[in-house]
Amino acid sequence: MELWKAALLGLVQGLTEFFPVSSDGHLVALERWLGVQPVGIGASFEAFLHVGTLFACLIAFRRDLRPLLGTLLAPNRLLRPSADDATAHEARFVIVGTLATVVTALPSADWFESLYTVKLVLVLSLTLTGLLLLWSRYLMKTPVRAAAWWQPVVVGCVQTIAILPGVSRSCSTVVAGLLVGLGAARVARLSFLLSIPIVAAAVVRSAWKHPPSAELIAPLLVGNLVAFAVGLLAVRAMLEWVPRGRMHWFAPWCFIVAAAVKWGT
Repeated sequence: MELWKAALLGLVQGLTEFFPVSSDGHLVALERWLGVQPVGIGASFEAFLHVGTLFACLIAFRRDLRPLLGTLLAPNRLLRPSADDATAHEARFVIVGTLATVVTALPSADWFESLYTVKLVLVLSLTLTGLLLLWSRYLMKTPVRAAAWWQPVVVGCVQTIAILPGVSRSCSTVVAGLLVGLGAARVARLSFLLSIPIVAAAVVRSAWKHPPSAELIAPLLVGNLVAFAVGLLAVRAMLEWVPRGRMHWFAPWCFIVAAAVKWGT
């Protein structure tokens, strides 16, 4: 793969991993147009580009991760967090939500990945993301509920659907979070924190099943460096935009890309 193609894919990954438009959907479409061949069935170059955006997310939340991890040493805080213990509630959300995703994703991951080559699935998934983004505008004033164990279960299960190319993980989990009453002020933060363990696990799984060949090392390095730099800016932007109710701005773009995939590839 030419390095300029890797850099372009990294740029798209960095933007679309955090912007609610589906990074996998955009990368699958872009790979079609660039003529990039998949690494293996159900896994392609974009799977390994998540390393760069994963590190961007880790850097963006570096001050929050230590106290969150610290709650693992105090199980009582996780099981019975006090009303004012925001860190324990966030840690419990990430743990329970991750478990819900794992339980629902493990039986279905291979089937979801087999759909990566089906153009109609990509078109419909991008359209669904656009509709969810439009809906998000009307969910911003959903009343905030008291923290409960079932909220991360719902959001974690919805996160599984984002395995489909074209379904945005950030969009679907933010919409689910608004529906269950997480509140516009912190739903984006919880969505991104929830993504860290799942994205890390997905990268390890892809590397195990389809390790990159030697000729992909340099393109992957270039692509991930670009994805990291751009992703760091994108995650910070989204943390400001979501509470202001600006997610629906991205809906027209999803419809445009869906149309381009339908009639342009």
